[in-house]
Amino acid sequence: MRQPFESMPTVLTSEELIDKAYRENDRSELEMSDHVPPIVKAKKREAARIKVIEDVTAGYLEGLVKSVPTIENIHPFYSDLLEILVGTAQTKAALGRISRTARIIREAGKATAAKLKRTRNPAAAGLIRRSYFGRVASLVRSAEADLNAIAEMRERMRDLPTADPAVPTVVLAGYPGVGKSTLVRALSSAKPETRTYPFTTKEIIIGHITRGYMTFQIVDTPGILDKPISKRGKVELLSISAFGRLSNVIAFIVDASERNDFSLESQKALYDDVAASFKGVPILVFFNKCDLAAPEQLKRAEELFGPGDRLSALKSEGLADFVGKLEAALKEAFSAS
Repeated sequence: MRQPFESMPTVLTSEELIDKAYRENDRSELEMSDHVPPIVKAKKREAARIKVIEDVTAGYLEGLVKSVPTIENIHPFYSDLLEILVGTAQTKAALGRISRTARIIREAGKATAAKLKRTRNPAAAGLIRRSYFGRVASLVRSAEADLNAIAEMRERMRDLPTADPAVPTVVLAGYPGVGKSTLVRALSSAKPETRTYPFTTKEIIIGHITRGYMTFQIVDTPGILDKPISKRGKVELLSISAFGRLSNVIAFIVDASERNDFSLESQKALYDDVAASFKGVPILVFFNKCDLAAPEQLKRAEELFGPGDRLSALKSEGLADFVGKLEAALKEAFSAS
């Protein structure tokens, strides 16, 4: 699957679009018999050029608007990210103004063609076409800010990870250093995809796990679900909401050895925060680094979290059971929906 913004074409600047229209207009030429009266030749030639100018400019603007995924039809995961990174209202407003510019160019083209039909002077026919081109150039230049806005939106959105909302998805949560990225890399059937989100300095890691006939995504989100949600700003909360829409199951990873410098009590507080923020999403708890944990740490972990599956991602111990639990939870989540 390709994410919805990935196929958007490069956005021309206003001057690039005007230059393109000028070149196409300059190349357009009709072959006519020498017996055709000069005024008829002039009208046909200028009518063809007017149509070229109209189609190049208005056609491009219309095509640009159509190339933007319909915001109401994309998965909420991507619409949330659009709101975070660019602003949905601003994007819709820019697209609306670009559509209006294209419509005015079309309307002006029809009015100019009608005016051309009434002229009786070959020289005047050329003036009419040049006047139309000047009007179109002015209209296109007035759309410069909106073209820039869509170009910026394209650059921000097209490099997002190709997380497929239609594929069962496990999102990993837990403090830094608990072993989440180690798990993704150890379990993925292919090299995980890594992308840097604009609202976190770290890479989002997406891996795919195939088990029998089932393939699912496993996502590590450094900088998003690895500190208390109650202390987040607006943009961070929106990003958390986006991943809440993507996740079918959350796997909360605990460093049972506490070697990541976060106590088991702190990790339990983060778990409670995540659980409160993702009500309705099943959360499974896994104790990692069990080979490094003391018996009393494992006992305390179970007192805080309840029974949890034990594993050592670095030593590849317990991974088969880990995947099996995720698969079962995903199947249950999908059968209940």
